[in-house]
Amino acid sequence: MTGRRAFLAAVLLLVAGCAGPAPAAPAPPPPSYNDTDVMFLQMMLAHHEPAAKLLTLGEKQATRPEVRAAATELSAAQAAETTTIRDRLAGWDEPLVSTAHAGLHEAHGGLPLLDDAELLRLAGLTGAEFDSTFLTMLIGHQHGAVELARMETTSGIDPPTRELAARTDETVRAQIQKLLRMVG
Repeated sequence: MTGRRAFLAAVLLLVAGCAGPAPAAPAPPPPSYNDTDVMFLQMMLAHHEPAAKLLTLGEKQATRPEVRAAATELSAAQAAETTTIRDRLAGWDEPLVSTAHAGLHEAHGGLPLLDDAELLRLAGLTGAEFDSTFLTMLIGHQHGAVELARMETTSGIDPPTRELAARTDETVRAQIQKLLRMVG
């Protein structure tokens, strides 16, 4: 009987050895987003904050109806985009503002900054001077959104965020053209 047990044990070991090594654990899925995606969304939020103040001034103080209407239209579009951006960052459990590279967000990584002093200066203007200055400031500010969007479409990997950036690039460039026609 002992020989038979030894034989069975040997057969079991041989069969177990033929199964090969245990399968490796599946590799974790690749991340759905990268640092560029997060930075784009965070910088767009930072970009929208002063723009909201600028657009509010435009809605209240513009004298030309088409300038006032453009401010209202852009304000509504920006509010919807801000909600989308906040939701994406929250879904990734990422902060709304980066603390990792705080200096990078100053002036949006080198892009022109629309600060409180500029807004205060604009608020003191009236009539055609307000409209012209408002449009010029808005065009410059909107150019920053195009630059941010292009950064994302070049280096981001998250498809919905890249789509947002592509839409931003396209719509903001169209908005800039419309605003430029108002200046002229």
